[in-house]
Amino acid sequence: MVRIILYTVFFLLISPAACSQDSNFVAKHRAVYFPYPMYKEKWRTSLGFSFLTTPEDITEEVRLRIPCGELTVLRKISEKVQAQGRVSFQFLQNHIAAGVHYVQPINKKFYWSAGNDIGYWFGLLKIVEGFNSKASGWLTYPSVSFGWMTRKDLLITLKAQVSFNLYYQSENGENKFVSTQKYYNGEAFTLSIEQPFYQRKHLLLAFSAISNKFYWQTWSLFYKTNRRVFYPQITVGFIL
Repeated sequence: MVRIILYTVFFLLISPAACSQDSNFVAKHRAVYFPYPMYKEKWRTSLGFSFLTTPEDITEEVRLRIPCGELTVLRKISEKVQAQGRVSFQFLQNHIAAGVHYVQPINKKFYWSAGNDIGYWFGLLKIVEGFNSKASGWLTYPSVSFGWMTRKDLLITLKAQVSFNLYYQSENGENKFVSTQKYYNGEAFTLSIEQPFYQRKHLLLAFSAISNKFYWQTWSLFYKTNRRVFYPQITVGFIL
């Protein structure tokens, strides 16, 4: 999977269409998933929520649907280089990711981007007095996105992302566990739709298929499995 992403990025970099300049391009819509360059804008922000569903075979035939707040901020570095930050918050467990992405139009309808994010997550669960559980860890997320702008102002994006676990630590009462093992964690594919909603606001709807050995929202249930587990996720956001 990693090789496929690298080959795809390399092909687009050497493609004449991908390298063509588009200095007259002006984004018609505000978007955080769609790989739009930022020629005149400096910031893009979205606020929303996501729902993750846990598999029955892992959570003992009980499907948990976990809501999570989502804040995404994009900052222009140059016309086609963006800094991206995402905060996923549930108060008892939270995830912060930041990275840099290169964005390039292919033509007037198709766009692509590639980049990498570093994520830090932490969680705290109070069970009984003197036996609290907490954990934290680091991951990295290389990704590539392809966007298609339809004739009806609809922005459709397909994003492929892989993740690598870098560090994990947990405490359960007096028991402590630390792992510095670095391993390939899995992949995630996201199909997102962004469109005008009201006045200058835009609406985001995304469907994600996550296949990971470890996922930060389930840290209180288990550390990781011997196989990749499928987690479906729906994200709704309002682009401000």
